[in-house]
Amino acid sequence: MQELRYFDNAATTKICDAALKSYIDTSLNYPGNPSSKHSEGLKAKKKLDETRQGFANILKTKPEQLFFTSGASEAISIVLSSLLWLKRPGRVIFSAIEHEAVLSFAPILKEKGFDVVILKSKGGHVKPEDLENAINQDTKLIAIQAVNNVVGTINDIKALVKVVRKKETEINRKIFFFSDCVQALGKIPLNLTDLDVDGASFSSHKIHCPRGIGLLYLKRGDIQAIAKAGGQEKGVRGGTENLPAIVSFLTALECYEKDSSRVMSINHKLRNMFIENNIKVLSPENDITGYVLTITTPLPSEVLTRMLSDEGYEVSSGSACSNNAKGKSENVIIALGYSPSDAKGTIRISFAPESDEEEAVKLAKLIINKVKEF
Repeated sequence: MQELRYFDNAATTKICDAALKSYIDTSLNYPGNPSSKHSEGLKAKKKLDETRQGFANILKTKPEQLFFTSGASEAISIVLSSLLWLKRPGRVIFSAIEHEAVLSFAPILKEKGFDVVILKSKGGHVKPEDLENAINQDTKLIAIQAVNNVVGTINDIKALVKVVRKKETEINRKIFFFSDCVQALGKIPLNLTDLDVDGASFSSHKIHCPRGIGLLYLKRGDIQAIAKAGGQEKGVRGGTENLPAIVSFLTALECYEKDSSRVMSINHKLRNMFIENNIKVLSPENDITGYVLTITTPLPSEVLTRMLSDEGYEVSSGSACSNNAKGKSENVIIALGYSPSDAKGTIRISFAPESDEEEAVKLAKLIINKVKEF
């Protein structure tokens, strides 16, 4: 029953049986290092190549454009830290509601002489015209997430990339467009070739896979990484590949439910319950994945999350990563266009394909009752 009351899936998910079995089987049957030249090493290398091809098939790209990392945060760090190699700093553009793994680079880049522009993202979306106005002759990189991790909004990445490509012809220079696709993987269609992004990051533990494995997509694969270590992953990310986790990641992605209609139905049901009881819903009704429903109440978020946890229900007060840095989740809510008081009472309810509707309704009733008591 306890796992049915878990509604913090945007933070992390429980590993599924198929992914766990895949992890164990790979650990037992592929003991070799993929870089070794003996038979077990070659066997592991073949499995690694097959798995990379599996990801390429799903993401509609080429296997040589995919690089395995320890997670999306590392994938993001590889891309953004590569800017430090540039001989002449330029402009970088982030949306105001990026994950902390992206926004944490803003002060670092500013210190190194970069002109960092933070785009308004009211309502959880970046407007193409705002992006177009922000691009200048010195723009080097743009980072805009596909799906927001706090309210679940979907950005039109394809439209935003078209703006950038048009600007490139005007300034006669390439601009690197990067998209954090962590909350998009398995939840919305992703065709990386069609999106035309230059880079994208993915994480395993949001889709019922072990933690500690991620994926970096690079269209050209010629990024200048800061650390190369043993030269694995073509020097983009050194270190022995975590083959069991990589294979498990693919297994989880293949198993992940692609039809979000049931999750969207639960989302709308809870949304209506909250609205009927005068609880403000921050997640918009349209252009969302349905896997995240964020509300705000008069109760401080830390207080309400603790109350709900005491009753056996797990939710979050925003991004789990941002919760480690005081005020970061509140800053994202304010950037979405909401008030500081809304930010202080934010509760994020996040679903998985197997989320139980009955328990979700009980959670909503519990929140409503707690607010009324307050």
